[in-house]
Amino acid sequence: MEYELSQQSLDYTVEVLLRHCKNKQKFKKDANKIASGGIDHSDYTNKGIRRSRISGKTFVQSIFKNSAAAGSNFYDCIFDNCQIVNANFQECSFIKGKIINHPKTAPIIHSNFNESLFADDFLLKNNYFEHSVFYNTAFIGGEISNTTFYSCTLEGTIFSDVLMENVHFTDLNIDYAVFENVKMHNVILPFSQICYTFGLLPYLKNSTDEVFITSIANENGYISKNEFLGLIPHFIKYYKETKDFFPLANVYFFVGDNKKAKETILAGILEGVTEIDFRRIKYLCKLIYVYGVFNFHERQEIIDYIYSHISFSEMHPSLLYSYLVYKKEIESYLLNNNRKGIVTAEINILTNIFPEETTKLGILLSTIEEIIELYKSPLGEHKIVCRHNSAETFFITLQEMLPIAITIITSLYSVLMSYYILEDKRIDVQIKKNNLKNLQIKNDLEIANVQLELENRKQQILSYQLDNQLKQLKLDNISSARAEEENKIKKQILSKNISENNVEISEMSHIIYGNIPTQIDEDLMKYRHRKSKG
Repeated sequence: MEYELSQQSLDYTVEVLLRHCKNKQKFKKDANKIASGGIDHSDYTNKGIRRSRISGKTFVQSIFKNSAAAGSNFYDCIFDNCQIVNANFQECSFIKGKIINHPKTAPIIHSNFNESLFADDFLLKNNYFEHSVFYNTAFIGGEISNTTFYSCTLEGTIFSDVLMENVHFTDLNIDYAVFENVKMHNVILPFSQICYTFGLLPYLKNSTDEVFITSIANENGYISKNEFLGLIPHFIKYYKETKDFFPLANVYFFVGDNKKAKETILAGILEGVTEIDFRRIKYLCKLIYVYGVFNFHERQEIIDYIYSHISFSEMHPSLLYSYLVYKKEIESYLLNNNRKGIVTAEINILTNIFPEETTKLGILLSTIEEIIELYKSPLGEHKIVCRHNSAETFFITLQEMLPIAITIITSLYSVLMSYYILEDKRIDVQIKKNNLKNLQIKNDLEIANVQLELENRKQQILSYQLDNQLKQLKLDNISSARAEEENKIKKQILSKNISENNVEISEMSHIIYGNIPTQIDEDLMKYRHRKSKG
């Protein structure tokens, strides 16, 4: 069948396609709307603006009834007193966005914000959300004020670096929602679901914010944080008797009983495997990820147990679908390192080695492991995957502290490919860092000595401490230089072994992501080097 069309206009093509559509808005020449600036009063009823790119626009009393805006990017846009009814804003981004002035008499209702992103000084103010869904939605760095979420779904939602003021969560689902670094004033939380969230229990204990919890036991309809926390023994009793493993483990973590929390998680995973309930397993694994109380080998044993007790041959299509949906998340929670200060590096190594060349494969694999062993920290974890292409490709996932990750990566380039540019950059950065630290201590010491004549014994102690710091820094630098020289010799031996055994790397690339300082050299974060031919 020939699929090439004759040279017809787009207008004609749209006309042909619309002959088959009841909704004449389905095919438009400007399907991917791009707009910038201005004030908009439009009526988007039954219209599609999917995958649009709109910036700096203010929607005032615009109508979004049965509107489809999924996948759109609204940058620095304002939605002010609009009619938002049964609208689809799934997987949209609202960077620097503002949604304001949608009162209870004209609520945002029956609308979908699933997996959308509100970030970078976003603002939700004077809103009433009713029967709307925010599954896996992220609110990062902004403010929510004078807003009610009534009968909404906020399962898996993230609230990070968010100021909440006069916010009411009522008759809704916030299971598995994440609350981190939030500030609340006059916020009312749902009584029965706090134990199902990540972060709310420690927040209630440690915060002095004005927060209340719904309760019909009081005439005003709520209780204080302390009254709620006083019920923790009853929650433990209830969840234990009803075998509700997630909130029970979450509460055990909260009270500091990590041993019982671990036992509860394992019991929950055991039951989840027995009942083939992958969703339950996923959230129990997320507890493992968040609290970090299982070491890597224990986490690997858990995933081995899950797979070994599932009968794939007897799995009917619906269970297979469920397994495929949750598999990646389960593995991510169990196999990824969530310790503080850890970044992730992904390294691709393309080789000239074919599957039957087992000696070469062994030499390369052992060399990679030896390089990682030279520098790894107690907090670090890594895995190496060998991919069978025409020649073998190695994929390394390395989770380490940033300086160590950089050292390992630059060493891999120098040893495996005799490529030293990144290694030189890394050493130069380290020298500058040491010199800066040395200069800072010297300056502090000079200031302390100047003030010594004017102040008391306390300054003498400070001067003594700074002098000791300077001496220790010099010793550390000497020790570091010696270790660097020893490792340089070891790497030369490894590089020679690679060369003598004709193990050639045709290409190597890497990326590092996580909490990365803005001033760091971009090449150390992302790089690709191909060996020239000939």
